[in-house]
Amino acid sequence: MKFAMNEATTMKSDFATDIRAYGKAGLEAVEIWLPKLQEFLKNSTLNEAKNLLKENKIKPVGSCFQGDLMLSEGEKRENAMKQFVEKLKICNALEIPVLVVVGDFPENVSEKDYQVASNNLFEAGNLAEKYGVRLAIEFIAGAKFIGCLSTAKLLVEKTQHKNVGILFDTFHFFRGISKMEDIDEVKGEEIFFVHINDVSDKPREILTDKDRVLPGQGIMPLKEIVKRLKKIKYNGYYCLELFDEKLWNEDPFTVAKKCFDNLKKFEEAL
Repeated sequence: MKFAMNEATTMKSDFATDIRAYGKAGLEAVEIWLPKLQEFLKNSTLNEAKNLLKENKIKPVGSCFQGDLMLSEGEKRENAMKQFVEKLKICNALEIPVLVVVGDFPENVSEKDYQVASNNLFEAGNLAEKYGVRLAIEFIAGAKFIGCLSTAKLLVEKTQHKNVGILFDTFHFFRGISKMEDIDEVKGEEIFFVHINDVSDKPREILTDKDRVLPGQGIMPLKEIVKRLKKIKYNGYYCLELFDEKLWNEDPFTVAKKCFDNLKKFEEAL
């Protein structure tokens, strides 16, 4: 398995600290939390960011995230597209191959909205292709719009763009209405990126992002999920993404080492 770590896991530390901590821990890949990188770029250059990654032997394999690309209109869409282009430029400069895209959150949803989203995603896919970036659409548990794996698959297939695929997050998969059998219906190449995490022992209805825990420390059938992903021939990165405030308050170097050791132990247990 190829592992990476999302900078949200060490949310309170800055971009430079994260990269040094991840490199020292033995991690080889990172999913960049773009707000951190954008803060870094206020006083530094993209070349400095690239050199920092290179010095610490960290490969940027994903970036998180962009919203409001699917259903937004007017000024809101104009602003979203400007942000989108800026993020694509950053991804291109640092050779980041994937940008995570989250769905919009409308009050009411109709079937027509999925056609609108498909058209807008095709446009976004064309733009991203010019910068060498693929877009991974994340389904969000409980969302009225793109709330499960099968719907994300439907939208991606409706869009029919080689640069538009699925972001598979194990938390949202387990927390939402997706079923294990849904994985079997997806083609491995349709999944561009995976967020891996476990969850605390709580009723699914009350689980929140804060309840994500390290693989093997919760109740999720994570081994079965990974087994099915491998069966459909997904061969991309498994990126650890936690929102654990206890970890946020710990030293990022300690957290990175703890996460690296956990991921290797999880892989050995498969």
